[in-house]
Amino acid sequence: MIFKAITQLVFATTLVNLFPVDAGYYQWQADAAVDIDRPAWSSQELRLAMEVLPEAQARYDAPVKVDTDSFGIVTSARSALVVDRDSGAILFAKQPDQLRAIGSVTKLMSALVFLDTEPDLSQYVTLDPKQDYVGGGRHYVAFYEPVLLEDVLAASLVGSDNTATQSLARFSGLDIEDFIARMNEKAVELEMTNSMFADPTGVDPDNLSTARDLVTLLEVADENEIIKSFMQSSSTTLSQSGNSITVNNTNVLLTSFLNNGNYDVLGGKTGFLPEAGYVLATTVQEGDHAVHVIVMGAESKDARADEAKGLAAWAFKTFSWDE
Repeated sequence: MIFKAITQLVFATTLVNLFPVDAGYYQWQADAAVDIDRPAWSSQELRLAMEVLPEAQARYDAPVKVDTDSFGIVTSARSALVVDRDSGAILFAKQPDQLRAIGSVTKLMSALVFLDTEPDLSQYVTLDPKQDYVGGGRHYVAFYEPVLLEDVLAASLVGSDNTATQSLARFSGLDIEDFIARMNEKAVELEMTNSMFADPTGVDPDNLSTARDLVTLLEVADENEIIKSFMQSSSTTLSQSGNSITVNNTNVLLTSFLNNGNYDVLGGKTGFLPEAGYVLATTVQEGDHAVHVIVMGAESKDARADEAKGLAAWAFKTFSWDE
C-alpha cells in the first residue's frame, strides 16, 4: 500500500510538470489512493483535468527584413508608422509618439462609443439642425426627414459627415458632455495613453493622438464588424424620402491598386484639419499578412494617399513573413 501511494505521488508530480494547473488537486488524488483501493486517476478525471488546462496563446514571429539596405520611403508626413498586424512589430517609424491633432479619425472612437450603447440601427430618426449641425465637409443626411440610424452611421464613417456624427451622440441617449467623457474613458481602457478627445466629429483641434495610439484605435475598430463593413466600403447608398444618395469613401486607397489582386484594404479612416494636416489610418493586407499604416501631417490629400500606398508596398517588398 505504501509503495502504491509513492507511485501515485510520483505520477501526480509528473502530471504537474506536464500540465500547469493547481497542484493541490493532483496531490489530493495521490493522497486519496492510500485510503481507497482504486486507481487514483480514472479516464473521466484525466479528461476533466485536461479541460482546465490554459489555452495556448497564438504567437506570431515578426517579419524578417530581407532588403537590409532599404529604410523606407521619403514622406512629407510629420509622423508615420507601419506595424505588422499579427506580431505588433514596428516596420517603419517616423516620430510615432508625436502628439498631433487627428481630425476626422476621431470618428472611429465616436462610432465605438455609440455602438457600445447598443442602438437599434433599424429605427428611423430625424436630424435637427439646432442640435446636430456642425460645419465643415459634406453633409449627406437631410434635416427633418426620417432616415435609418444605420444610414446616419454610414454617412459618418464612409463620407465623414460631421453633422451625422454629431447626431450619433444624441441618438446614443447620452448628452454631449457624457458622450465625450465616455470617449476619453474608452481611450484609457484601450491604453491609448497619449490620446484625448474634445468633440465627436474631429473638428476640434484638441482631439489629439499619436501614430502609435492610432494603431490601437484602428485595431479595435477592425474588430467591430459594423464599423469594419463601412471602413471597407468604397461607397454606400443612403435612402431618405424616396431619394438615393451615393456616398463615396474618403479613403481613396479603397479604389487604388492596394485593393486589387493580392492586396486588400481592410479598413481605415481619413482626417484633415489645418492644425493636423492630412491624416490616414489604414490596414492593408497582402496574402495572409497585413500591416497597419498611419500617416499624420501629410502636406496634401494626394500625398496622404500616395505615402500610405508607398509605405504599405515598401513593407511587403522589404520584409518576409515566415510561413
